Amino acid sequence: MTYSLAVSGGDLVKQGRELVIVHGSDKLRQDMTCWLIERYGGNQFHPGYGSILESYIGSVINTNTKAQVYSEILRVLNNYQNMQYRAFTANPKSFSLAELMYSIDAVDIRITYDTVRADITVSNPATTVSVSIAPTSM
Repeated sequence: MTYSLAVSGGDLVKQGRELVIVHGSDKLRQDMTCWLIERYGGNQFHPGYGSILESYIGSVINTNTKAQVYSEILRVLNNYQNMQYRAFTANPKSFSLAELMYSIDAVDIRITYDTVRADITVSNPATTVSVSIAPTSM
């Protein structure tokens, strides 16, 4: 099983004097959120990490916005799934079933006036994980 340090609001989460660790479906949820809200190209060691969703903030919402956001979310989740596949192929015993993205079940984009919100659902045989992305979280 792999794990990550818990992040909330861009900061590490502490419990007492120790840092909180996430694993399983919580890790999958956190990883997906990080991949979707981090700026694309911002990590020199992982050039495919992140998204361009932040570039939509402040831009004009038109008939293409929904399709553009949908396509970007699918691109990012496919990159994440490919990264997981490569790591799993190299060392399958290091993963738990709950942290692997098996399928992208739904990407629901809603536009309300000047706000674009995306609700994403993925699953694996152990669990279903949902993530919501909105301009305030980007």
